[in-house]
Amino acid sequence: MIGSPSTPLARQARLLAKIVRGLRKERRMTVVEVAELMGVAPRTYQDFEAGKGELDLHKIRLFAKAARNDAVANVLALMFEDPELPVQTMDNKLLSTLWITFKEFRERVGARLALVPPALLLSAFRRAFDEIEGYLAKRTESTEEWLERAIAEAYRPSDPVDETPHAP
Repeated sequence: MIGSPSTPLARQARLLAKIVRGLRKERRMTVVEVAELMGVAPRTYQDFEAGKGELDLHKIRLFAKAARNDAVANVLALMFEDPELPVQTMDNKLLSTLWITFKEFRERVGARLALVPPALLLSAFRRAFDEIEGYLAKRTESTEEWLERAIAEAYRPSDPVDETPHAP
């Protein structure tokens, strides 16, 4: 990614470097490990991680596979300047899952996709995200309930010890 420090390409390069380095460190991987898994020389990977060279979507996909994260999230993070997105989706691959599911849907409906009104899409996506949010609320709730019970049990007083001396 070439350009002066203030050009959009230079900003994208810095952002990509931040994203890639952050994900690699989050996975506790070394430069050599990632380079090996990507099938590139360590120096090539270092240049990629530093944001040097042209934006290379192929390398972004190779990196995502090597670091087990979401390639679609990496690209969208660059487009919308959201470096937290790849970290938040690195384990569940939300955006790659969404893309694959959409691709399957598109194959089924073909050109009819153009007939779907935005309001219907918005409604469907909101329902799906509301369901996910409900799941997260229940999960948090059940985790908190479990923790509360576990703490109560752990700190429950033990049976009193009989401290009266016994006659021999």
